[in-house]
Amino acid sequence: MKKRLMKALTACIPVLLLPLLLSGCWERKELNELAFVLGVGLDKVEDGYMVSMQVVIPSSISSQSAGGSGGSGVPVVFYSFRVKTVYESLRKFNLVSSRSPYMGHIRVLVVGEELARQGVGETLDVFKRSREPRMDFFVMVARNTTAANVLKVLTPLDRLPANKLFNSLDKSYRISSRTIAVTLDEFIEDLIYEGTNPVLTGVEVEGDPETGAGKSNVERTNPDTRLRYKSVAIFKGDRLIGWMDGALTVGYNYVIDNVTKNTGNFKDKNGSVIVMEALEAKTRRKVKIINGEPHIYLSVEALCNVEEIEGPDKLDTESKIRELELKTQERIVERMETAVKIITENYNADIFGFGRSVYRKSPKVWSKLREQENYLAHLPVHYKATVTINRIGTIDNSFIDEIKE
Repeated sequence: MKKRLMKALTACIPVLLLPLLLSGCWERKELNELAFVLGVGLDKVEDGYMVSMQVVIPSSISSQSAGGSGGSGVPVVFYSFRVKTVYESLRKFNLVSSRSPYMGHIRVLVVGEELARQGVGETLDVFKRSREPRMDFFVMVARNTTAANVLKVLTPLDRLPANKLFNSLDKSYRISSRTIAVTLDEFIEDLIYEGTNPVLTGVEVEGDPETGAGKSNVERTNPDTRLRYKSVAIFKGDRLIGWMDGALTVGYNYVIDNVTKNTGNFKDKNGSVIVMEALEAKTRRKVKIINGEPHIYLSVEALCNVEEIEGPDKLDTESKIRELELKTQERIVERMETAVKIITENYNADIFGFGRSVYRKSPKVWSKLREQENYLAHLPVHYKATVTINRIGTIDNSFIDEIKE
């Protein structure tokens, strides 16, 4: 009898526990109670931080349909809070809004240049600790301006400025290799891992930020104020120490195997300007320990096209194609060498992750290497590039010589 009773109780236990698994709405929030934050800005002020938020206005985009322009009003509202800690801004938000800020849809985090130079590490804890934000949003530095000024500007093609910043950065690094798209997770990893230093793309405000905050900025064919990605910020630890321009960024992206497409041009011996585009590029990195010392070997394989010729050059022989391939190989190697040399000499920051590669190959060798004050200056790096021209376009030779007088 007791055995039957025990079996009956055992069978009832899952039924009794099942309601506990169905209580999924205990922390529910209605959509009309939330303010969706798309962009967050962090600036340094005397007594703490200036935290800025770009919040979408649902009614302004509710009528948006496929291919349509949506509502006619301003699509976002801008808030800023002067606080001692970043988390305080989330509580101050409800002093000016009837909705609670929701951080699960953040697209970009913009850090002011002044704060970045003083150190940004402490301000990131709240984003990493919170369960609301997803760590897939991009981080960038507001160059020569504040993060607040960047988030104020309205953009014409993308109604939501934060989406514009996210999408244009995502496309620009893939197409031009002159920027670098870094998510918060990736940035924090580069901060805490040995043998590497982080980088972030810089964003500038061209024009008056206050004018850019007005609706008139998106009602002109030539907006008075624009947002533009320019240069890449170099960090050592969590502090910004300098900037590198577009050419150095291209070399950097080749070194770290981050080139999807890249366009460059050069003059040949006939004076023609030839434009080449890398359609695919793969950089392989190897670390070899020679006589107890680490050596870095970089090998790039690129598939390229000829996109434009300005001059009398003709691409009607295999030798000419091979000549272009060799020149392109030299250019890729030159860009990588220049990037490594200038960053090493000017900043002594291992943004290329050479130290991390050495550590993965041999922790003992890395332990010895890291004791050197400037190990990058004494770390041999060997470069190689192999270029294959896939297509030269729909014509072999330019029609320029055939133009009649």
